Amino acid sequence: MRTDEMATSDTPGVPAPSADEDLADAEDDDAEDRAPKVGLMVPASMGLRFQVPTDLDSFRVTASWGTYASVETDEVTKAGRRVRHFRRTPVELTREIRLAELEPGVTLTVPLVDAVCLRIDRYDDPQFSRCLVEIALCNDRETPMPIPLSMWMFQTKLHVEANGAAVFLPVRDVLKQHWPEHDLEVRRLDLQYMNRLEFAIGRTCSVGWDAEPGARRASALWTTWLPVAETPQTRARPVEGAQLSMAALATMSPNDLRNALKPLVTGYGAWLDEQDAVSQRLPKHLRETADGVVWEARAAHKRLAGGVEHIASDPEALRCFQFMNQVMRDQRVASQVATLRASDPSMSIEAARAEVAGRGPAAASWRPFQLAFILMQLPALTDPTLAVRSADHLARVELLFFPTGGGKTEAYLGLAAYAFAIRRRQGVVESTDGPLDGRDGVAVLMRYTLRLLTSQQFQRATALMCAAELARRADEATWGSEPFRIGLWVGTGVSPKRFEEASEQLAKANEYGKAHNLTVLQVQRCPWCGTPISAAQVRADPTVRRVFVYCGDELGRCEFAKGGGVPEGLPILTVDEEIYRLTPAFVIATVDKFARLAREGEAGSLFGYVRRRCGRHGYVHPDYKACDGTRHNHNAANPYPARAPEKSVVCAVTRG
Repeated sequence: MRTDEMATSDTPGVPAPSADEDLADAEDDDAEDRAPKVGLMVPASMGLRFQVPTDLDSFRVTASWGTYASVETDEVTKAGRRVRHFRRTPVELTREIRLAELEPGVTLTVPLVDAVCLRIDRYDDPQFSRCLVEIALCNDRETPMPIPLSMWMFQTKLHVEANGAAVFLPVRDVLKQHWPEHDLEVRRLDLQYMNRLEFAIGRTCSVGWDAEPGARRASALWTTWLPVAETPQTRARPVEGAQLSMAALATMSPNDLRNALKPLVTGYGAWLDEQDAVSQRLPKHLRETADGVVWEARAAHKRLAGGVEHIASDPEALRCFQFMNQVMRDQRVASQVATLRASDPSMSIEAARAEVAGRGPAAASWRPFQLAFILMQLPALTDPTLAVRSADHLARVELLFFPTGGGKTEAYLGLAAYAFAIRRRQGVVESTDGPLDGRDGVAVLMRYTLRLLTSQQFQRATALMCAAELARRADEATWGSEPFRIGLWVGTGVSPKRFEEASEQLAKANEYGKAHNLTVLQVQRCPWCGTPISAAQVRADPTVRRVFVYCGDELGRCEFAKGGGVPEGLPILTVDEEIYRLTPAFVIATVDKFARLAREGEAGSLFGYVRRRCGRHGYVHPDYKACDGTRHNHNAANPYPARAPEKSVVCAVTRG
């Protein structure tokens, strides 16, 4: 430090030189990590603010930091010069501060050492019978440029206590005081976190405190440059009698489903009764907000019950619900098999599948919140004319808010599987937006920032598409002839844009034996069985301008290996032009691609804007030069038959 900043009006920071880095390119994904090319201020103060009762006698402030000096050692370099090290000198000073000595509106300066001091301000808050105290550790030394090492203060810290007594009040305690707030969202957050109190506010740094569990006062406060918080795992209490097994739900009759899911509905209703009783015991200023929250939860409870009745009374919805559970079960099993084989390469596919099967229903079961969230959305996914989906003033987006690692992705994948199925079964349907054709095209588009898209997420989504494709191939009469595929539509050099680029990458990888630049290969292991995949399992076919990726199992035991049950291999598209032409049912995209939509005419196919389709290359756009779908006759090329130009087709608008 010169310390770290909480600069008061008379304690300015010290100007620092501008960063030398060039301005980041607007399309560079690393731009956010580069230092801004502007003048910076080296902070000269840091501190905290806290609250105490007006009758408090005194509190103790301990300021600590370290200084460094360059010293010679006995070590000698090859050039004969002595090696220099930095030696730290700790400094710790304590001052007793009487509250009566602090006058509102007047800053008290407490000298420490040299020109280092504490500056303390008091603000009275008579409405809540408390005092607000602001403390800053300030380095007031006059320094030349560059700043000498001896002038810097490192690892600065303030620690405040009152002989161990719990005297420090919360910044806001909505349970005990009424804080007028017009923003409904803030009022609800206050209600939700009324027992999660903060006892201080950091200035240029963070703060920590010591408080007993459930206590509404803290006994000690301190500043910290590296705040730490524990986030406990969220676990829902078990729902007795509810059927959560994906395998079981995939085969149940309507009446069995009603009985199997009834405990989920009644259990949620009983929990809401408990919350209603709790809200009646709250202070008056919180009760109105709590009543509104419970009322909305009652509406969600009705939707949950309606979702159960929907799949039990609508044969097509039931069929698609069963499809969803089947492919989600297969995806869960495949993902666990792949994980086992990744951790133990010697394990065979059969042994891994046997181990997962030995885990019983727990290997592929829903968590209660996942299944409840899915059931609530099914009526709107089935009927695009519902008001919540089509009317401007009633349209809504459902957000699943849950801690990281709690299972949100699994719930979204389940909804995706249902969307694939219901679109295929309904075909062309009428809506307020015109006719919608669900037999082909993009059904689900997931958008990430590039830094939040992980290989594990893509692996799990790909495993789902593998399961869906195997289910489709087993029953084409029900699920159609168009393959289920997934497309990775990302930018910043992560995947190829054109077939020629992908083909060149593959040729170099095969020639030089290096696959580190093979961006067309986005999976290192088969998502279905966990077998490693290399460049040898990737094939570029110029006839159809496709890049095929196969499982690395050389014995063909995996359905997606060469010689397996799926000739196309893994249902993965990673080349932009393939995604535009084949419009996969599932697209995982990054935000930078959306920023380029205005300049990517071919990308319109992802949103249903298509006119012509070539039997060999898929949907073609006027900007696509390799095939325009109208003038080119494609001669026979083993194993592909000759293709004549196809007639124009009606715009197949996809549904999101």
